Amino acid sequence: MIARFPHHWLYSRGIELGTLAQSLAAGQGLSSPFGGSTGPTALLAPGYPASIALLFLIFGSFTFAAAVAVMVMQLLFSVLTVLCIIRVARQCFGIRTANLAGTFWAVSLPLIWMPTIFWETCLSTLLLVGMVALAVHCERRPDGLLWSLMGAYCGLAALVNPSLLPSLLALMGWASWQTRKTFWYLPVASLVLCVVFAPWPIRNARVLHAFIPLRSTVGLELWMGNRAGATGFLDESVFPLFNRWEYDQYVSKGEAAYMRDKSTLAKAYIRAHPGEFLRLSAVRFVRFWSGTGSKDGSVFYGIHALLTTGLGFIGLWRLVREHRLRVAVLFLLPLMVFPLPYYITHAEFRYRLVVDPLLTILAGYAVSGAHEPGS
Repeated sequence: MIARFPHHWLYSRGIELGTLAQSLAAGQGLSSPFGGSTGPTALLAPGYPASIALLFLIFGSFTFAAAVAVMVMQLLFSVLTVLCIIRVARQCFGIRTANLAGTFWAVSLPLIWMPTIFWETCLSTLLLVGMVALAVHCERRPDGLLWSLMGAYCGLAALVNPSLLPSLLALMGWASWQTRKTFWYLPVASLVLCVVFAPWPIRNARVLHAFIPLRSTVGLELWMGNRAGATGFLDESVFPLFNRWEYDQYVSKGEAAYMRDKSTLAKAYIRAHPGEFLRLSAVRFVRFWSGTGSKDGSVFYGIHALLTTGLGFIGLWRLVREHRLRVAVLFLLPLMVFPLPYYITHAEFRYRLVVDPLLTILAGYAVSGAHEPGS
């Protein structure tokens, strides 16, 4: 049976997150994301389902009280994001930029809407800007223990959202390059990261009998975005949660084989239609940065995205022009690396929000007019 939301649950999307949390709360492990009893899954990394499962244990699964608790938790993540934005902006640019960036993040309509998304978006956003703050701190005060903590931070963040991992590694590399006299800290941090994160792929190999280092859904996402009839938007009609035929295929083949088949189909389509793949990727690139990647998305998404993207890259250009390449690279690395998977799959607005704090800080720098001494 395909999962459906209870009628009194406040959220209308993300049912697979809820069913995984319910499974964890019931002591059945991470399993059956689409309902029924389909066995272990690696559809999502365990970090956020475990957080929701804890709330389900306290308030009950899919209850109104649990939904309110989820929203309050995500609101807390958004408040902490404001504090991280102010800290990073103050360290890199000064108090004027910090005040501008923090205020804009706190009152922008799309960002007020973020806590209502039943997904890990709020936490992922906090984790990325928090990593920038940690990288700056490690670069300014190199210390072996601090670097070990950064490795653990990256491992835990990747267990929440594996898509963050390339950006986290890039930021670790930036901090290491800035502190070349203590270059040996990087292997230490990397080792700690591996120790923290390794149980996840080991578990996947044991219960799913396949090498799944991050998430099993990569092949499915690639196929959904690159097949006959693809438009560049996310088409949920072919997702097993909403498509009985796909659900039956998922159940009969098993998760690992089903995802592997979807990956094979996607790669075959891309090889047969390279021009269409490039066209769709270009469309998704534009939609990511213009905030128009969500079908039927609000006009406020586009306005917000164009404002922060435009001003953000003006701020980045100011850094280059003023020869502050160290800071420019710090911001540019995650802005370049994080969106890459979404250019080749789909570019919903909520994915872009993860890098929005960095663009907001750069936008504040563009508007503030001057770099303050000592920052």
